[in-house]
Amino acid sequence: MLVCQTRDISREGCFLDTLEQLDEGAPVTVTLMDPDAGDAVQVGGTIMRALAPKPDGSGRGVGIHFEDPPDGWLGLVARHAREHTLPGIGSGSGNVRLRIVVVGDEVRRRGALALYVTSGWDVRFASDLNGMQEALSGVKVDAVIAEHDLGDQRWTAILGAARDTQPETRRIVRSPLHGQPAPPAGRAGDLVHRVVDQEAGLEALLDALTADFGETSPAPTGRT
Repeated sequence: MLVCQTRDISREGCFLDTLEQLDEGAPVTVTLMDPDAGDAVQVGGTIMRALAPKPDGSGRGVGIHFEDPPDGWLGLVARHAREHTLPGIGSGSGNVRLRIVVVGDEVRRRGALALYVTSGWDVRFASDLNGMQEALSGVKVDAVIAEHDLGDQRWTAILGAARDTQPETRRIVRSPLHGQPAPPAGRAGDLVHRVVDQEAGLEALLDALTADFGETSPAPTGRT
């Protein structure tokens, strides 16, 4: 049993600050005290990311993914979100918590879990076009992110459907660029607003989610 500082909690998981060596893929059980409910919330998960310590020995931690979190955890996250908001989309919405839908096959979603688990955003995962449409049903989201290679044309149908369903939603493709520059940012009505390098990390993705795209910017590859 380890006592850790817990941060960046979301519906899908959390990040634990710990100097202990924990292996990726290991199953864990996280127990948190819910001060509002006056009870402990226990949820099982898997270590999806293990960070190495900084030169001074600090900074080591693990990202935990919860496959099927209980209602107690979801309630705790909802209350936490109301008290600790994160950056939103566009000007004037800085106090809105990001709600995004990530679309990709199982391999790509597993590879991306570590990034999204530690983001603290409200993330919903879908495996295909139908799953994305179901995730958007009745819920307003800030962004749809396609975890696909640029040459994989599935993302065009996914982002096209997202544009038709929720035109104001930010539309992003997260793809390995292999050292090549990303296509230029798109305009408000384009199929894709930005392509983000898969290796660029959370800051690049946050920049794409919050950037203020102009109406006269050149359109990216794949625009319809």
